[in-house]
Amino acid sequence: MKIPETSEPVRPSGRGTPDRAGAIAPAAPAKSTSAPVAPSAATRPRLFTPGPVEIPSRVLRALSRVPPHHRTEEFRATLLEVTGRLRELHGTAGEVFLLAASGTGAMEAAVVNLMSPGERALVVTGGKFGERWRSLLAAFGVPHETLEVEWGCAVDPADLARALERDAAITTVFATHSETSTGALHDVQALADVTRAQPTASGAPRRLVVDAVTSLGVHPLVQDEWGIDVVVCGSQKGLMVPPGIATVSLAPWAAEAIGRGLPRYYFDLRKARASLPQGETAFTPPVSLVLALEESLAMIREEGLAEVHARHRRLARAARAGAQALGFRLFASSPSHAVTALLPPERLEAAALVRRLRQRHGMVVAGGQDRLKGRILRIGHMGHYDLADLHALFGALEECVAALGHPAEGATAAATRAWDEA
Repeated sequence: MKIPETSEPVRPSGRGTPDRAGAIAPAAPAKSTSAPVAPSAATRPRLFTPGPVEIPSRVLRALSRVPPHHRTEEFRATLLEVTGRLRELHGTAGEVFLLAASGTGAMEAAVVNLMSPGERALVVTGGKFGERWRSLLAAFGVPHETLEVEWGCAVDPADLARALERDAAITTVFATHSETSTGALHDVQALADVTRAQPTASGAPRRLVVDAVTSLGVHPLVQDEWGIDVVVCGSQKGLMVPPGIATVSLAPWAAEAIGRGLPRYYFDLRKARASLPQGETAFTPPVSLVLALEESLAMIREEGLAEVHARHRRLARAARAGAQALGFRLFASSPSHAVTALLPPERLEAAALVRRLRQRHGMVVAGGQDRLKGRILRIGHMGHYDLADLHALFGALEECVAALGHPAEGATAAATRAWDEA
């Protein structure tokens, strides 16, 4: 699967450059930029963050319903319907477990249910959330190797193949599909091909676990067809629901992978497996969020998953084109359709732009995380967004750029052209 690119990103000049290990060398201090901020022109905040996303009105109405008790036939039927539709979205005939947690809870569940004492893992990094896999493995004492990827770049499947060849004891690979912190997309289909092609020293197949928190419902991801053992996700991104639901899906051939594992209690998927056929969860579920998820999955089905993916592709291309028209540069060399990470024009501070967008226009975007803090801004456009939303955002961003001393225009026209041509 080739990851589409719409333009060649430009690396920052004089603002810090990544070294081979992915670290960004210190840059010269940026010139401080500020401008008086007039009273807010907004009547409400609008989210363009990489999660949580704006909640569609239909989902908000579902959230306002009086929730049924979670041990009633009404809710049991809802939970079974929701998990069935999640299987469709994950692209699996296997099991999908719903947990009351954030996406990190799903990641932890994957680690403690799949890794047995003494087993070795390999982590593909390349951003803050790739590194979260590493932190979780370390927290549970799991021996692991790390395949470092330059932040903003996609992992080369050949590098994964070489890493697995070097250590035949590795049983499980942990990777990220869409890296939220950098706006980069990794080719997990190719990673699955590599993982399946190289069994362990004992001849047992290796497992691939994928963080799809900002790719499910945004990018095509067909778990069974691609050969991905486990996929984890969270509710507050492409699923268009507030935070609080985590999902873990097992491909049919991975059903027995949770039989051993590490010590666990709340995230024990064996308990989830025992409860699910009755339409129940092992522990109290977030009932209102499940009702909201039922509605959001209905919206995805009505639009059609292929069209949902196509709309996100158009949104991403429009966002990149609009930003570049204002002098921004793409940070990621393999950009995701979920979030666009941008380097601001020279002499403009990312933090100043983020602040003015929020204070003057009520538009909430995200800055950089970790080593990218203060260097980039990130625009989320996953969920129920359309071209009109981008017009509103880039109209506001034009004002901010001009107010901070870098006059520019044409962002909405460029975004429209890119949308039409996608």
